[in-house]
Amino acid sequence: MLRRKMTDVLEEWFSIEDKKALFIKGPRGVGKSFLVEQFAKEHYDNLITINFETNPLYKSIFAGSLDMGNLTKQITLKLQTSKLVPRKTLIFLDEVHLCERARDAAPVFMEDGRFDVIMASSVYGGNQNKFDTDIRENEYLVTMHSLDFEEFLWANGVSDKTISEVESHFNAKTPIPIALHEEFISLFKEYMVIGGLPEVVYSFIHKHNFKTVIRLQKAILRQYEKDIDKYLKKTDRRKVKQCLNSLPAQLVKEYKKFQYGVVEDKGNARKFESSILWLHDADMIHISFQLEDYKLPLANHARYDIFKVYYKDVGLLTGQLGYVAQQEIIDGNLNVFNSAVLESAVADLLVKQGYRLYYVQKPTNLSMEFMIRYNNVLTAVSCNDADNTKAKAMDSLFENHEISQGIELTV
Repeated sequence: MLRRKMTDVLEEWFSIEDKKALFIKGPRGVGKSFLVEQFAKEHYDNLITINFETNPLYKSIFAGSLDMGNLTKQITLKLQTSKLVPRKTLIFLDEVHLCERARDAAPVFMEDGRFDVIMASSVYGGNQNKFDTDIRENEYLVTMHSLDFEEFLWANGVSDKTISEVESHFNAKTPIPIALHEEFISLFKEYMVIGGLPEVVYSFIHKHNFKTVIRLQKAILRQYEKDIDKYLKKTDRRKVKQCLNSLPAQLVKEYKKFQYGVVEDKGNARKFESSILWLHDADMIHISFQLEDYKLPLANHARYDIFKVYYKDVGLLTGQLGYVAQQEIIDGNLNVFNSAVLESAVADLLVKQGYRLYYVQKPTNLSMEFMIRYNNVLTAVSCNDADNTKAKAMDSLFENHEISQGIELTV
């Protein structure tokens, strides 16, 4: 079983005496349901799973009164279960975006105090049924991602002690021992190819089969398309799929700005902007906005009509680019496809650390893949391995702008 950081979040939530219902949102395939089921085995005698995607009829449980008497009666009737035991049972409302009334019922259970409730959703903000995406006072909302690099290291047997050693060198700005550096670089290359989707990671660790990796990555993307078909009107489906399927072509360009003309000849924002917003709200993509100025707060200096788009997991891009990308990256050529995979990996990892994505692109050589607020300091992040152009851009930012800190990733 893969070790996940979200387990610590669940443990913290479980320890709260007067807790709210827990709501876990995150893309399809990141392991939400599996994690909750494993957690329930360790902390409860009984688990009642109500999955509104696999069994839409369960919506009828919440169609009537939301008082505790009726809710418990409906659950035992519709699920034909005797496991609804007070203070020993977790109720798991999976894909709850398909039943707004079930979300309304969650605080009723929690206030009653006899049962704990966890909810999960994979298309949190992309439901055409206008699912309420506002954070509610009676919920604890958390976001779950695919595995980050540290979780990937755990999956590959790297100890906390070894990871802490690398972190200490990074924080002290001292060289990492060569053998350790080479081990981490090798694993990072694998992470760029495999990504962090649990099913893909687990398969690779046990089978070490790159062909299977691509098959599983493509299966996830097919599931994305099924979700698009499920939640969108027929007139919108094609446009959203066009945008999603254009991402490899967008990212392999030298300048990775999202262009509607790549989606479709003579395409424009009027036709496709809403499709990009839907993909973002449905947790299928990351968006990075171009900065007009290099000042904090970054959100105040961004152009929201100029942006880049990345897959939610870097492995999905590598899977689309195929075995050539796999082979080149594992062999050390991170420049392949104009460093598309390397930049996508860094974007994904920054988001998993809680950063919003911004970048710099000027007509001159003054460009930078990412700008973040790191330790409360405006920080440039360079990850293009092509040549020393980015080093020159970094120097220019230091000399001509109010930027005093930078991170260069070279592999």
